[in-house]
Amino acid sequence: MIAKFETPGQVSVQRGFRGVAMETNYNPKQLAVYLEENKIPSYLPALPATGPKASAVYKNVQVLGDLSVGQFTRLMVSITQWVSPVQGCAYCHNTNNMAED
Repeated sequence: MIAKFETPGQVSVQRGFRGVAMETNYNPKQLAVYLEENKIPSYLPALPATGPKASAVYKNVQVLGDLSVGQFTRLMVSITQWVSPVQGCAYCHNTNNMAED
């Protein structure tokens, strides 16, 4: 009996400068699955920069404090949809104290 097998045809794509080993390796037969699992979520429409600033309403907003509360909330929801749609805010934050780093 002769066993027949097929080696996975891996493809390497260079992502950085030559010689720094920044590559992406994937199996072309699985590409459709990879694309479906990593598709970009739908975006929320932009909001105007009106209303109080996030740094005035929320505690410990050091980087995005110049955004309005609406813009800040939209950005946080978008990040949650992209990074941790199942875990939600608790993936990055302590939900008992959102101001905690």
